[in-house]
Formats: sequence, C-alpha cells, structure tokens
Amino acid sequence: MRFAPPPAVRVSNTASGMNQVLARTLNERLITSLLLRNDGMTRLQLGQESGLSAQTISVIVRALEADNLIVKGEAVRGRVGPPTTPIILNPEGAFSLGVNVGEGQLSGAIVNFTGQIVDTVQAPAASDDRLGSDLIAMVDRLLNTCTPKMRELIAGVGISLSDDFDDQEDAVRDLEELLENHTRLETFIQNDVTALASAETLFGATRRSGDFLYCYINSSLHPRLCLSGRIHSGQTPPPFHTTSPVGIGQADTSWITAAAKAVRDMISAASFLARIPTVVLATHVPNDHLQVLIDTIDDALSEDVAIIPSSFGQDALAAGAASLPLHPKFMSRPDAA
Repeated sequence: MRFAPPPAVRVSNTASGMNQVLARTLNERLITSLLLRNDGMTRLQLGQESGLSAQTISVIVRALEADNLIVKGEAVRGRVGPPTTPIILNPEGAFSLGVNVGEGQLSGAIVNFTGQIVDTVQAPAASDDRLGSDLIAMVDRLLNTCTPKMRELIAGVGISLSDDFDDQEDAVRDLEELLENHTRLETFIQNDVTALASAETLFGATRRSGDFLYCYINSSLHPRLCLSGRIHSGQTPPPFHTTSPVGIGQADTSWITAAAKAVRDMISAASFLARIPTVVLATHVPNDHLQVLIDTIDDALSEDVAIIPSSFGQDALAAGAASLPLHPKFMSRPDAA
C-alpha cells in the first residue's frame, strides 16, 4: 500500500446512521469542497465556481443546512443593492478522530469540520503484535473525551502509519477491520506524511493553492509535491542527522543547519519539475525551533518562494490522521497520487 489515496467511502453494515448521513452526493461534496477552501461564499459565487444551476445550489444548500453542516455568515453590504449573506461551514457540523502511529508512541487528535484541533492525547505504543489493542485503547480514549452530541457527529476514524507499513497490506487491512468492528465507524488508513499533506490542502494555508512542496522534518526530510491539488510522493532522502531537538529553548544548531540544507536541496530538485511558489514545513519540534529553521532557509532563497509553517503545529501528524475521513466524505476528488 504505497501512498495510496484514502479509501473510497464505504457505507457498510458496520457504519453508523450518522456515517450514512455524511456520505454526501457528488454535487454536495463539490459545494463543501468550495466552502472548505474559502472563508465564505454566496449562493451566486457557489454557482459560478461549481457550474451548477441556481436551482441545484438551492437544493444542496437546503440539504446541508438540514444536516447542520453549513450556517449563514454575517451579511455583507455592497455599494449597490441589498446585503449579501455568505454561506460558511459549521465547525461543529462534523468531527473526526485520528491516531498517528509513531516510533514507540501513539498520538491522537479530534478535529472539527473546519480542521481545528478539539483535543489531543498521547500514549506509549507497545510492540507491533499489540498495535491493534493499543489503537483500540487510544480510540476509546478519544471517544470518551467527546460529548454525546459530538459522538453522533463523528465522520470516522483515521489512522496514519509510517513508511514501515507501506508494504504490509494484509496487516493494514486487519487493522482497518479490527477498528471498524470495535467502533462501528468507518476507518481510513494512510501513510502519515501523505495524510498530513492532505490535511494541509483541506484546512491549511495552502487550501486555495494547488501547487506547493510539503516537507515533514525529523531526523530525515519527508517530502510531498502537490501539483494542481494532487499529492505526489517519491523516495525519502537519507537521514541528515541522528537526533532532532525536542525541548523548548535554544535550537539545536547542527540540526537546524542540516535540516535547512536538506530543504534547500529539495526545493532546488523540485524546481526542475515545476515552479514551486510555496513550501510548507512541519515538524514535531517546538514552534520557536521551527521559526529559526524557516528563517535560515529564507536567507538562502529567492523572494519567489514563500516558506510557511504547517497549520497544525506539533500535533500535525495526529491532525493529519484525523482529517482522513473528511476527505472522501466532503471533498469532490481524491488528492493523492
């Protein structure tokens, strides 16, 4: 299972009633996709961007309002005519759970419909032969933090795994079945960095931009190239440093220097294939260390390339996992290739 896109929506006997409600039609997903990438749109704008008729837009808006997925924003008064009222997503219209399987640790998160992190939990992970039971325990912890109303609105469970699991299709399938049988929620499993890059296209600073380079950095640089809204992956470069900073305070100069060079080299290599206007950096290190890294890279780049941090901070991998169920249910197309 090498960097496959998230699985298609499956409405099975194990799926809850809410999951069936959340299995939107193609046109509804087209509209929620537009609203996810914009801070608010009028019905006229939705029609212009989607190509759907005014009547179809009205039908879709009524259906989304009935399921509490959208709300009306504040009216905007123009120079001529009555004020227009934008339509926006309701942050509390849906929720999703996610767990990232890291080296010796599980990181869990709950995100709402607009990608805001509602809660996070961490726990140590045992050996691979106990991974299934550890994941069940972590998902149960996340569910127990939800209010009864939130639990009714959970779109599914996302699990993100490291590169080590890319060729273990049987094991991944077993985990999916185990979690679906236990939670009665659809489960979506993906490579961790691909899931994180996908979350950035859905909720982050690049949600309006189809072209960017995404880099997750620990002791190696893990790149994803996004072109025209689709994420492409290649080989992970060799490790550039054996450790990375984890505490708050003075940044590890050797790690910063090595990481900055790795990112600059990756930008240079990617620029031979496509123009890269934006580079998004994510890492588990504190924000002050990340900012030093961004400043170091910026000093050696042209002004044509913008370097920005991930929208999810140190909880990025867990948030990426939590975004997985929202893609196939609310986006109009898959975004991984």
